[in-house]
Amino acid sequence: MAEGYSVADPAMSDCLEQFGAGRLPLHECADVLGLDGLALLLATDTGLPEPMLVHGPLTLSLEDLQLVHGRGPGPDAAQHGMTVLAPDLSDLVASRWTGLTPAIRSLGVAAVFAFPLRIGALSGHRRAPGALTPPQLGGADALADAAARAVLRQTAWLAGRADQAGLPFAAAHRAAGALAVRLGGVSLEHAWLRLRAHAFRHDRSLLDTADAVLRGGLAGL
Repeated sequence: MAEGYSVADPAMSDCLEQFGAGRLPLHECADVLGLDGLALLLATDTGLPEPMLVHGPLTLSLEDLQLVHGRGPGPDAAQHGMTVLAPDLSDLVASRWTGLTPAIRSLGVAAVFAFPLRIGALSGHRRAPGALTPPQLGGADALADAAARAVLRQTAWLAGRADQAGLPFAAAHRAAGALAVRLGGVSLEHAWLRLRAHAFRHDRSLLDTADAVLRGGLAGL
């Protein structure tokens, strides 16, 4: 269980114990928090946090959008150490995540929440609007802390993050590598930015753009 935190809910207690044992049960944790999807994001050398694990049918698309736009609830939580609570995206101040919020809503996501880790963020969403209850908020904070501890104890996970193998956006990083070669040996950072910029300009997902590059397409990128 996370240090300094106790819960009466056996399901939340079980999630915390699983994190303490080095497991990452995102499905169970999402259920306990009343969320339809959950992602564990880790900081990367690209400057944006990326998902290490995802749960929920809309989660990968939601994280893809945030990578393409370079901002959103997950990046805010991870980069600024702030908790993000947006229980109703239709009521969100227009200036926040300009251009991104309508795209998120078009996925069928109505509420987003993100909790900072020392090394990333725990990011969740709902299809219907609605605030988290005080016990859910406390549980999410505890789960974020427990997740950070679990990841830091697992050097294999951190090594996997470093080479991107097996992670949800591994294909995008392979595409950036291929693009770097195609562009005459530019840096991976530059190729990654080109990939994201192309996806943004053409209103295309990052993973679809990466797939096109890996198939030899998008010659003008």
